[in-house]
Amino acid sequence: MTELLDSLINFEMNDFFTLGLRAVFGYVFVLLVAIVIWVARDVVARSKNLIFQVFAILLVIILNLPGLLIYLIIRPQKTLLEKYHEELEQKILAEHDEFCPKCDKNLPLEFQFCPHCGDEAREKCKKCDKLVSKNWSTCPYCGSKRLVEKNNSEKKSAKK
Repeated sequence: MTELLDSLINFEMNDFFTLGLRAVFGYVFVLLVAIVIWVARDVVARSKNLIFQVFAILLVIILNLPGLLIYLIIRPQKTLLEKYHEELEQKILAEHDEFCPKCDKNLPLEFQFCPHCGDEAREKCKKCDKLVSKNWSTCPYCGSKRLVEKNNSEKKSAKK
């Protein structure tokens, strides 16, 4: 009778061990599948290059966690959407500001002189006394015609 009781106890412990082991393997499998799905979605959001996308997914499938670490190191820093928003922001800022003709740095519209190089980027219109870019041939405020100075790049191309 004690042998039968011992075998039942050992049998149940063995079943619990097998069940626990299966649960751990099932959890690890689901975790790895979730990591592969996350990498697939992340790489598609960060790159248009199909070869890089396939490489990143295969890297994680084959190498598992070390592959994930390698992917996190080599993945692009920003998503395509973040890059688009940055470009759009720069484009909007560029519409409201100009660039210095001498040093090519950002120059707000209300500045007459460049704060970076000191060059006079704008001069006052002789008719309405408002700041006008030296490159403009007409004053946008009063419509008077202006004499436009050739910038350095036009002077260089004219000499050649």
